[in-house]
Amino acid sequence: MPHQGAPPRRLGRAQRGRATLTALDSGLPLRRHRSSRLLDLLVAVGEALERAVDPEVAAWTVLSALTAGEGLGFNRAFFLLAQDGELRGYLGVGPRSREEAFKVWAELSHRQVRPLALIGTPDATAIGVERQRHARTLVELSLPSPHSCPSWRRAFVAHANHPERCVRHWVEVLDSRALVVIPLLADDGPWGVVLADNFVTAAPVYLGTLEAAESLAHVLRAAVERTSLLRRLREEEQRRVATEHATTLLATARSLTHELVNPLSIAGGTARELAASPPADPSTLVRRLGVIAEAIGRIEEHVARLAEGLAGRANGTVTCEMDLGALAERVVERFRPLAVKRQVRLVCYRPAREVRVRGNPEIGERCVETLLANALTACQGHRGEVQAAVSEEGEWARLQIADNGPPLEPELARNPFSGEMSMRRSSSGLGLASLRALAEAMGGKVDYDQIDAPWVRFALLLRRWS
Repeated sequence: MPHQGAPPRRLGRAQRGRATLTALDSGLPLRRHRSSRLLDLLVAVGEALERAVDPEVAAWTVLSALTAGEGLGFNRAFFLLAQDGELRGYLGVGPRSREEAFKVWAELSHRQVRPLALIGTPDATAIGVERQRHARTLVELSLPSPHSCPSWRRAFVAHANHPERCVRHWVEVLDSRALVVIPLLADDGPWGVVLADNFVTAAPVYLGTLEAAESLAHVLRAAVERTSLLRRLREEEQRRVATEHATTLLATARSLTHELVNPLSIAGGTARELAASPPADPSTLVRRLGVIAEAIGRIEEHVARLAEGLAGRANGTVTCEMDLGALAERVVERFRPLAVKRQVRLVCYRPAREVRVRGNPEIGERCVETLLANALTACQGHRGEVQAAVSEEGEWARLQIADNGPPLEPELARNPFSGEMSMRRSSSGLGLASLRALAEAMGGKVDYDQIDAPWVRFALLLRRWS
């Protein structure tokens, strides 16, 4: 049967040509040689396309196989893709003129370059240059609507007197004497078209070459669809990450105020204590002023680390070996003046030996600051007690902050780390939501219970260093 799309008045000649080609191909050794060569070509293209993640690279790979001398040997090839209601020129490979062809082929021969060997290592820059070289031709080959072309089902060779206007347009733009047209169909019409010819060598296109080109064109379609899907998935992932980053930015901005409350409370409490009863001993004055200076310094650190903290949450947190007991003691001593001011007993229990854990010292301190600030706020005005205790539990180490202030409200007690409702004593629940995120960033977790009334316990758990 003749290919659909061939000029009606040439059907008889096409049939005779096919019969002649069939007779010429009837020799068993020749058929085996051509089949083996096509199989090798398809294997090489398939291996290259397995690594392709970009539609343009996939298109370049197949067009290179069509035009390479050790491939199908066409002088040039073009790929048109149906996009946004148009049939657009997507990519072209090959020389633009006879003069350029002789120059390029001579250079490849002199350098002993085999184009087909290059498809396994595509060069994005070279592909971009190729696209720019053929930019004008690709625009001229484009059609305002893919449906202006009939839905041909098979590849064919077209000439200047082809009955279809779109085909005559392509022949005219390329000034081609014999243009191979390979239609690629979708359910609702043309999906794309591959065009190829031998405008320099005028080599004839045999039936076997035409069928091999058609096979490669269908490989091209599958590769472009796959890589286009991968690109859409990457873009969707980028949008999702951008949304998560925006959410993180909002949460960080909200929690920044909470994080600043801790050092501000220390500085303010110590300053008010000094104003109420200035110490006569200069060394005491210097020590308390040092507490204020340290608290102010931590405020500056919190603000300076805002952008760094956002990047850390997006890209992952660097962890190292650290002593959880020493960390707890440092933060407790930092909060001790505030506890004295609020008439809260603050104690710290830690093992005599080091408790080595995997974590981030700065983030760990922020977590303990959050827990201590909440506990001191709960005990304010009750002359209560806050206990910080470090212990080991199998593969985990626990830093627990317990207070005997009022219990959590029932709504908050159901999920104190949600960040969706206020903390007791009008503090922001965003502090505990931030605490959980920071703990998980270090590979840890948080825990809570108020089973043993009146004690309310929050804990940071980090994996022991092994």
